[in-house]
Amino acid sequence: MSRAGARLVPVRSPWLQLGTWLGCLLLGPWAALRLGVALAPEADLVQVLSVAGFAGIFVGGLLIWMGIGVVTVVAAGIGQLIRGRRPGVEGLGASETVVPRGYRAFPVLGVVLGTGTGFLAGLLSPVNVIGGVLVWGGVGVLYGLLLWTAAHNGYLPFPEPE
Repeated sequence: MSRAGARLVPVRSPWLQLGTWLGCLLLGPWAALRLGVALAPEADLVQVLSVAGFAGIFVGGLLIWMGIGVVTVVAAGIGQLIRGRRPGVEGLGASETVVPRGYRAFPVLGVVLGTGTGFLAGLLSPVNVIGGVLVWGGVGVLYGLLLWTAAHNGYLPFPEPE
């Protein structure tokens, strides 16, 4: 696999990656719940939708990343076979690991699901629709960027299909 299909980062500790994974999994839904409680305390449905929407950013981002990553790695390997080279990452040291492409799905889902959650919060509670879109969308973008940064630097491990 060529560098065009992935990014090389230093190998991270499994415990650090596990802690990052658990922190990222819990941080977004927790922040969304706190946001729902603060802005729409009487709307239980808004709080549930907030938690589900922000959990969707994490889970959906992992699934999209895995799908794009697998397709990119396979396409790069086939390209190398066609060119008569052995598939694999050139110059990969023991202290490096591969982060496949596709982790840009996190900020995109942060925008889509964050603003969607804000829109629903505006419809289902006394919160203004535009305000809900801006607040939940802004928090969704920040959460998506946090997930993107963790994946980009190798702290959030690539979901390996088994």
